[in-house]
Amino acid sequence: MSDINIAYSCDDHYVEQTGISIISLLENNREVDSICIYLISKNISNTNIQTLSDLISVYNRTLVVVNFDDICYDLDISSIGRHIETIYSKVFFSRIKDLEKILYIDSDTIVARNLDSLWNIDLEDVYMGVVETTSTQFKKQLGMPDNALFFNDGLALINVDYCRRNDLINKIKQVIKEYDGNPPLLSEGALNKVCVGKVKYISLRYNLMSGILYGCLHDLDYMSACLHYTKEDLIDSCKNPVVIHYLSAYYNRPWCKGCTHPLKDYYIKYKHLSPWKDTPLVHKPLSFKLRLFNYCIRIMGYRFFHKIRSCGNLIIRK
Repeated sequence: MSDINIAYSCDDHYVEQTGISIISLLENNREVDSICIYLISKNISNTNIQTLSDLISVYNRTLVVVNFDDICYDLDISSIGRHIETIYSKVFFSRIKDLEKILYIDSDTIVARNLDSLWNIDLEDVYMGVVETTSTQFKKQLGMPDNALFFNDGLALINVDYCRRNDLINKIKQVIKEYDGNPPLLSEGALNKVCVGKVKYISLRYNLMSGILYGCLHDLDYMSACLHYTKEDLIDSCKNPVVIHYLSAYYNRPWCKGCTHPLKDYYIKYKHLSPWKDTPLVHKPLSFKLRLFNYCIRIMGYRFFHKIRSCGNLIIRK
């Protein structure tokens, strides 16, 4: 089986989630010959680096720590909101010496199954393999063609060599500059704008996002109409995800008290195997907006609510 390169990127605040995701990755990929984990560190403490190094060494795998500022030294952004700069690190992987291909995974994930089928996807003549998501309003803000698909950048199988040869870094920096350092949806928006027609869309099972899971469970026909996945693929992805992506959406996160995500037990399982097994869940309720959305969906139904919401977005943009 192929050697696999994996990348995570975080600061000290997300080390716990990163470590738990790494444990799930290593537990479910024991038969892989070699796994090298690249950790893009934004001022992660030596203590936390050692903790991650120790748990990775238990599985006889390799950790390479890359200083965020060493590869992202010319990133010029003006606002990151609730996110941190490390979400942009995936843009700069071509500056890592001798790297040709890597799988980037957000920290708020669990790798529930073997990654071999994902790693072996052919990426000839594309920047990356990605999973489609729904963001019609952002496509318009970014000036993308109406028929362009939109992807989530929380998981990306990156053809680093192609990115290097096609100067992805400078193309993204130009988009960031175009939006005065704050492009819509940050790294995800910039990547979607630059990579139109040059990505490969892969199965939802490789990045099962909370919002799409919620939509599929509430109105499968509507979600199939919104996305370019068949109903069969949506059903299979929800039942047999490879990577579960715990975006807040309508469920909250599994490290928060009161999380209602139907797949939260995956996270709890690997938390119990981790150095953070005794760390209590945090008290961080869903935002008022998301609680209101949940209420409206219960009253109106998923499809009708989202049609009204889309109309509201159009009115606001006008």
